[in-house]
Amino acid sequence: MNRFLSSKNTFTIAILWGIVLFFIVMLVLNYEKGNFPLIPMIIISLVTGFVLWVLLDTRYVIKKKFLLYRSGPIRGRVDITKIKSIKRFSGLNVPVMLKPALDTKGFIITYNSFDDLFISPKMSEIFIEEITKINPQIEVI
Repeated sequence: MNRFLSSKNTFTIAILWGIVLFFIVMLVLNYEKGNFPLIPMIIISLVTGFVLWVLLDTRYVIKKKFLLYRSGPIRGRVDITKIKSIKRFSGLNVPVMLKPALDTKGFIITYNSFDDLFISPKMSEIFIEEITKINPQIEVI
């Protein structure tokens, strides 16, 4: 079992931490003023928790013949034997719906017939080696 953390884009991380800090400051200031409407505070707390969860728990695991991915509550697995291609991608507008990644540079993994996934493992070369050991038929672009 190999674990790979997500690489992190400085701009993305700064924005996400900025959101977390802004919401925490809002919660504290409203609490100190005695202005504590319950429903908005619960929503802000849940959003803050979600963003923190994504920031602190985005990773990929190669276990037997599966690639397991997780980014906060977003989790899934891909059968490595069904991966058709892995394409390097860099840019803000990733043409994929599922993006459990914290970077703008990474890989678009195409599997099954029409499924795509964007991931950004920190040790990308080792990641590619491990994947191609399991399925040498993968086209690395």
